[in-house]
Amino acid sequence: MRNCPYEGFTICHTIVATILSLSGTKNQAKFGTTLSELLRFKAWLIDNGCDVVAMESTGTYWIPVYSVLEGSIEVIVANPYMIKHIPGKKTDLIDSDWLAELCLKDLIVPSRIFPKEDRALRSLTRAREGLVKIRTQLKNRITEISPRHTSSFLPWSQIFSGSRGCTS
Repeated sequence: MRNCPYEGFTICHTIVATILSLSGTKNQAKFGTTLSELLRFKAWLIDNGCDVVAMESTGTYWIPVYSVLEGSIEVIVANPYMIKHIPGKKTDLIDSDWLAELCLKDLIVPSRIFPKEDRALRSLTRAREGLVKIRTQLKNRITEISPRHTSSFLPWSQIFSGSRGCTS
């Protein structure tokens, strides 16, 4: 039997999960997002015989859930744009039901998730790019304000030597 739950994240970071089975059985529960709650969520999925999980890739909220479930349960991370449904009042329960139904009918195209080692490297690379960008912005700012604040008390060329690879 294939069961497909969906984790819906609310603003206060609550996981709302729905398990649908081919027989029409529906099981819903709510979980927090602390590590202990995520482990309880994982145990709940396993206890209910769930072998496939579908969830929206909402911001970065999906990453901890994915990390906890990875290797134990097949996780389908869906692009929210690709799984939108009929407009109306949107709630986490409605979303979880809808995603569980899409999963049950194999209508979700999974997003590409890189292997764990590659994700770590990509994360470090993005962090480094951000830091280099900040460093460049600071160097540009220093270069911009230094001519306006020159005085005999502050030898700018010595203080900021190398800010552009040269000292003048």
